[in-house]
Amino acid sequence: MPRTIGLRLIATLAAAVASAGLASCAILSAASKADLVFQREEDPALAAGALPAFIKLSEILLEAEPLSQDKAVTTASLLVTYASAFVDGPSALLPESRFEERLAATKRAGALYRRAFRLLEAALERRAHGSLADADDGLAGPPMARFTKADLPLLYWSAASILAAFGIDQLDFESAKHLKAVPVLLARAEALDPSWNSGAIYELYLPYYALLPDYLGGDRSKADAAYQTALHISGGSSPSLFVSYATSVCLPRDDYPAWKASLERALAINPGARPDSRLAVAIAQDRARALLANADLYFILDNGDPKR
Repeated sequence: MPRTIGLRLIATLAAAVASAGLASCAILSAASKADLVFQREEDPALAAGALPAFIKLSEILLEAEPLSQDKAVTTASLLVTYASAFVDGPSALLPESRFEERLAATKRAGALYRRAFRLLEAALERRAHGSLADADDGLAGPPMARFTKADLPLLYWSAASILAAFGIDQLDFESAKHLKAVPVLLARAEALDPSWNSGAIYELYLPYYALLPDYLGGDRSKADAAYQTALHISGGSSPSLFVSYATSVCLPRDDYPAWKASLERALAINPGARPDSRLAVAIAQDRARALLANADLYFILDNGDPKR
């Protein structure tokens, strides 16, 4: 399965999650207020260098207040953001000749995604005891009703971290056992505020439905519907949505013209139009450029056009 879910990690930041992984373009979309300084950063390299120190600071603050849901969500969102944008995403573009390097990056990203979920798993249990156990069985039991709008970041990042970890390693049983919880968590978030963070919920639905096999919850028609809904809510202003659509929908369909058009649409977005999401835009557009430059890795091309 292609690795794709989320570069939106830092946009409306809650990250792509990748389309280099089940997690990269949709994930760079929904973070807490503490991440605004990163969301507004227009230099991805600067953010990549600063994020590890910020993560450690966030962990120190959480250690001082271990029962704080906000601090747990902030720390987890930073872990997923960093892994998706600067570890998992870039590694997917490495050539086969650098397989060992790519494998090491994938393992590191997976460890960061699982580390994030462990923080969120504990927060879910404290907030609504029994909610995750029900969700793991695909059930939206009574505990799920305890979550309110204030819990939207917790619900979103929990789903994103599970999906991101599974997306890069389908043999990751620690994440696989929670896979049924993803649509349950997202459904509760959707019920609370469907337009939250400019369509971030539907942008995460997109790779979930597009890339998973039917027996695990995949549904191509629902993937298309999620894309249209995210497009409507965002007003077409999210480049990560177009990158995610290209990698999770167009690529599996072997639709080169639609793939190319979607990536070009991502590049056509003016970064200055969303000053509070500059980093997410920059990362998504960098990925779009890299994908277009390496089109021959995904399609059989002849002079830039697909061979038929």
